Amino acid sequence: MHLRKMWLKINGANRMFICDPEKDTLADVLRRMGLTGTKVGCDKGVCGSCSVILNGKLTRACTKKIKSLDEYSEVLTIEGIGTPGNLHPIQAAWINLGAVQCGFCVPGFIVSTYALLHENVNPTREEVRDWFQKNRNVCRCTGYKQIVDAVMAAAAVMRGEKTIEEITFKNPSDGEYYGKGVLRPTALAKVCGLADYGDDQELKMPAETLKVVMVQPRLAHHAKILKIDTSEAEKMPGVARIITAEDIKAAGGTNIMAEGHFHERTTIMVPNRNVLCEDRIFRYGDPVALVCADTKDHARAAAGKVKVEIEKLPEYLGYLDAAMPDAMRIHEDTPNIFARQPVLKGAGLEEPSKVAGIIDNSEYSAEGSFFATREPHLSIEGDSVQAYFDEDGMLAIQCKSQGVYSSIGRIGNSVGISRDKIRIIMNPTGASFGWSTNAGDLCLAAAAAVITKQPIALSMTYEEHQHFSGKRRPCHSNGRVACDKNGKITATEFEFGMDQGAYTFGGDDVITKQVRFAFFPYNVPNVAGISRIAITNHNFGTAYRSYGSPQAFTMSEALM
Repeated sequence: MHLRKMWLKINGANRMFICDPEKDTLADVLRRMGLTGTKVGCDKGVCGSCSVILNGKLTRACTKKIKSLDEYSEVLTIEGIGTPGNLHPIQAAWINLGAVQCGFCVPGFIVSTYALLHENVNPTREEVRDWFQKNRNVCRCTGYKQIVDAVMAAAAVMRGEKTIEEITFKNPSDGEYYGKGVLRPTALAKVCGLADYGDDQELKMPAETLKVVMVQPRLAHHAKILKIDTSEAEKMPGVARIITAEDIKAAGGTNIMAEGHFHERTTIMVPNRNVLCEDRIFRYGDPVALVCADTKDHARAAAGKVKVEIEKLPEYLGYLDAAMPDAMRIHEDTPNIFARQPVLKGAGLEEPSKVAGIIDNSEYSAEGSFFATREPHLSIEGDSVQAYFDEDGMLAIQCKSQGVYSSIGRIGNSVGISRDKIRIIMNPTGASFGWSTNAGDLCLAAAAAVITKQPIALSMTYEEHQHFSGKRRPCHSNGRVACDKNGKITATEFEFGMDQGAYTFGGDDVITKQVRFAFFPYNVPNVAGISRIAITNHNFGTAYRSYGSPQAFTMSEALM
């Protein structure tokens, strides 16, 4: 490795640093210098969270290699635009117009807006949206209206037509805040790039913190594990420990996540997901080991040296395949179709077949077969977890979570630490949209901290995260609906088949949504319907916006 001493003019001041010009990006260097307002989301240059201004041009820092920069190039980051005590009009507008939500993308948007308004201080709303489209600034929270509102307000201030005072939210004199544009308490830190998200917290951890990387073989969607050979990986530079399922059990853990089910409608009586796979791989992103090393690069290099021998098994990559009578059981203790939920109303309560007769004898009817696709959450921030034993002797886990106490329950005794000794701490969160209801990442981090007895940081690449995290469930549906000559609905019958993926948690709950929400809010007097859900070898289903409803409306609104 040949390092280089280099100078850049950053936020108006010349600053010197040491780098590996072949490997380091501008984002790497800025973040090492403590300028963590430059966020890294996708690390591929498509989300815009890392936007900076380089020599007067808006640039995505995560893909800009240091070797391509001239000495004393000028860089402007979010920290150089404004500070908490001296906000730029753009930052003030973001706070006051509701453009700050999770906040992870905000520094990149503000830097991008700064470049736009120095080029065109009087843009139209369409020009603002086109600018963000062209420069790849992406937000997953706001729907963009508030962002465009903020740009237009900031532009008015910069043209001298308004003052910051005039765009500032005023507390209601009557004390009534409901429905008002109240400011987020965290907005100031977020618009200044000073909110520390997961990867920012990791940079500020003690020097002895071990970096943890998953071993995801990605050899098959379904396979027997014949052998996991870690011998070569253990000899790699910087490796402190390689952890497998055997190590978790040796530490007193069950290696089984404590994910519960709603027993009245499911065949699943015990959880079926391992922290680290033991004898089977059930999906493409399943982890079989963890590498703990002194740096992320060393851990990732060693993870690539872990050898996994497998015997491929039949792969069922959708509901229709897994539901076939001759399909093998993916989990031996339950049929692939592991839960059903019927809905019966009117004639359907008397005899479900009567509903078909009503439809056949109605004046008009429509029928069809439909498919709602699998969908990833694509939060801009990926998955980053820190774990350590704190001053109270508790296993502290800093992470994203949609319920700190439910996360503790889902970790259970999987890693050998009792629930009353686990503390979940919410990091400032760059969105999660449902994938963080699952505690698989927390179990991995907890296992590494328990077994190494050192503080650890688990930070997935965006690709690793997409293979690992849960998704919106795909769903097949068939349905019929009928009405009389006046257009009044007479009856409907339908069926849904949902793809739960490899692990069953939540599947028995989500199927209640289709039978509740199909044909909502219409008055349908006679109904016979059923929703089924099956285990497959695809990625597991988890919570997602409108949880279960889009699959219902894909059928019912099309038929209406």
